[in-house]
Amino acid sequence: MDKRDTDVQSKTNQDIVDEDSTDIFDTSLFSLFSIPPIGFESDSNGYFTYYPPSSSSTPNPNSNGRIPKHIKLKIPKPPSSLYTTLQAQLIWPSSIFLADLISKGDIDVSNKNVIELGSSAGLPSIVTYLKNCKEIVSTDYDVQEVVDILNENFNSVTQQIESQGDQDVMTNFSNSKRWTVLGHCWGEDVKPLLEAISPYSTEEFSNIDTEISKEEKPKFDIILAADVIWTTSTHEILLDSIQSLINPENGIVHITVGLHTGRGPLKRFIESAKQRNFKIDIKGEFRLNGWDKYNENMSNPGEEERGVVVWFTMKL
Repeated sequence: MDKRDTDVQSKTNQDIVDEDSTDIFDTSLFSLFSIPPIGFESDSNGYFTYYPPSSSSTPNPNSNGRIPKHIKLKIPKPPSSLYTTLQAQLIWPSSIFLADLISKGDIDVSNKNVIELGSSAGLPSIVTYLKNCKEIVSTDYDVQEVVDILNENFNSVTQQIESQGDQDVMTNFSNSKRWTVLGHCWGEDVKPLLEAISPYSTEEFSNIDTEISKEEKPKFDIILAADVIWTTSTHEILLDSIQSLINPENGIVHITVGLHTGRGPLKRFIESAKQRNFKIDIKGEFRLNGWDKYNENMSNPGEEERGVVVWFTMKL
């Protein structure tokens, strides 16, 4: 959900000739579908309501923070020139699944520095915020129509909690500003993102090569990303950002991927990540409506695996 328009516009004729045909196919999939890919639209007022798993409303001694009974989010409407490119106007199953993992404590974000790439409406980011992370930086393509909605969703979350009157949630929820929304095009400078979690002043951080040693540079404990790899031509710049942001010692990347564009982009991304010495751990495949476990052998020949989400992690 980043930098795709810029990439396409900047390609030379020779780049286009040399481009893998699979890249062109990936880019065209959304216009070729005879059945639209599964995604959840906003209601008539422009909102999507997230209902967390029931277990996340029960206090869990192993996980800090509680999630309210529902979270109402506004969905961005990207400019028409980026509508198909960003696909930010829908809530994808992979985003809901990632939020559920955080809600239940399967991904423990408490007291961690977390960043989400390709946030769209920011559902996983906001659940991370509610689960008492140390800091959450929520990013997407740097256009006002997307970034403004992200800011608005974070600002409205405390009001929603108060209006629901759940005293247990309010008692456990710290509403101190532990969130930052920033525009970021994959592959570009990550200093503004790292600065958001830096204990140093802006002036010190800008002089990072001399005043702050490489070992002291802040990096993220957790990177979250939902449905960000469907275009193969953006894999390398996405990996550039991930590699620049993650703590190489103990950081972990959680990626959830819907299979509505097939398995090709997933396989190619994992291969590219392995070439950069990332260790990949496939956590499983899960089908929408209950998140029952799924595997490729369960599909019929030629069947489109719509509603199936793959979860995997990456570490250096």
